[in-house]
Amino acid sequence: MNVTTPEVAFRDYQTKCLASYISADPDITPSNLILQGYSGTGKTYTLREYFRVNPDLHTVWLEPVELVSWKPLLQAIARTVQYKLKVLYPNIPATDYDPLQVEEPFLLVKTLHNIFAQYKCLKEKACLFLILDGFDSLQDLDAALFNKYIKLHELLPKDSKIDLKFVYTMLETSFLQRYSTHCIPTIMFPRYEVDEISSILVMSRCGELVEDSCLRKRIIEEQITDCTDDQFQSVAANFIHLVVQAFHSYTGNDVFALNDLIDFKWPDYVSRITKENIFEPLTLYKSTIKLFLGTDDDLSTNEMADNTININGDEPKSSQTYELSIISKYLLIASYICSYLEPRYDASIFSRKTRIIQGRAAYGRRKKKEVNPRYLQPSLFAIERLLAIFQAIFPMEGKAKSGSLSALREEPLMRANIEVFQNLSELHTLKLIATTMSKNIDYLSPKVRWKVNVPWEIIKEISESVQFDISDYFSDVHE
Repeated sequence: MNVTTPEVAFRDYQTKCLASYISADPDITPSNLILQGYSGTGKTYTLREYFRVNPDLHTVWLEPVELVSWKPLLQAIARTVQYKLKVLYPNIPATDYDPLQVEEPFLLVKTLHNIFAQYKCLKEKACLFLILDGFDSLQDLDAALFNKYIKLHELLPKDSKIDLKFVYTMLETSFLQRYSTHCIPTIMFPRYEVDEISSILVMSRCGELVEDSCLRKRIIEEQITDCTDDQFQSVAANFIHLVVQAFHSYTGNDVFALNDLIDFKWPDYVSRITKENIFEPLTLYKSTIKLFLGTDDDLSTNEMADNTININGDEPKSSQTYELSIISKYLLIASYICSYLEPRYDASIFSRKTRIIQGRAAYGRRKKKEVNPRYLQPSLFAIERLLAIFQAIFPMEGKAKSGSLSALREEPLMRANIEVFQNLSELHTLKLIATTMSKNIDYLSPKVRWKVNVPWEIIKEISESVQFDISDYFSDVHE
């Protein structure tokens, strides 16, 4: 495979593995193949490019996330396989089978039996690759469903001239680990390194940025006439490197997220270009440094959001907002504390006797950690600990006068009610917190472990929006 596109530039090992597993000869091609890697690691792109440069390999592509549940997925397989074979062999008369009748896995097997039986006249076996892109993104996925797919080839006729091979792309390792005993061939796609992601973005975006209308307009305004295309390419490349260096740790080197930041910040960056600094990267960086200090996202609700001033300081512009409720914000703060604060300190910090409002002064100064926690992976925690800390820090405003009989009836602490779990579910959907399970999560199960999925800078902004000083809990290790 000879592919020079940016996204495949650092996937030589993966493409060699694809070449060793995928072949037009069905006898040496495994019935199931898995590509695993997180979002933005090049799984789908590499796979598409591999089949593009190997047109003799016939494919059928499906994206389960668009089909929502397992029943439409079964019907889509029957429909697309039938259509693909009719396109490949138009001279062979074939009966059309109604895919809507495929409502169970055994009906899919029966339909494929009937479809394949119509092509017995073929002289040689044909290999058809069914790609299920993002299989673990299916909303109602359970452990039994994937077992049925990886065993599907055993139920299809052995004497058929059509050999159906399954290729899956998946995000979560936790889902894949359930089926490790099946020994399914798996190709891993690790996250790109910083230098790799920079090279990919420079190769794929520089030309587009140089031709962008805002840059051309700025060139005319500043009367920059003595620059070559290579110099403009250098300006765009330098900007991309700055974006990657500033935000790669927050985005997890996700190509899509970094591309969004490039699109969002490029016009403001161009607005600071002058005839004097266009050849001075350091001077240009100093004049645009505010662009690389934050994502310009306001984490307060729409009612609390204020207009912000752009980098020129002259025009207010509306900021993007996250509509997180107060409960969601405190749950996220509690999740961060659970992930980065050792459980042995919980009793002394969150006991009502220590008056949590006093922060660190209530329990003394601890020894400063040698490694800043924000550079470490977040620790897993149980739901009981999260709810206990959330209950301790959530502010409850009593309506009755203190010391009165009515005040005795008021609950002094926040209860873990249905509203709390609804907000917890929302945070999980937004991927602000993560679990060890990918599907069918039981939020009350003690077996499920959780972890926070946002950096210190965002947690600090969230804390400030509710006037909660989270820095008191970490002995200055974050400052």
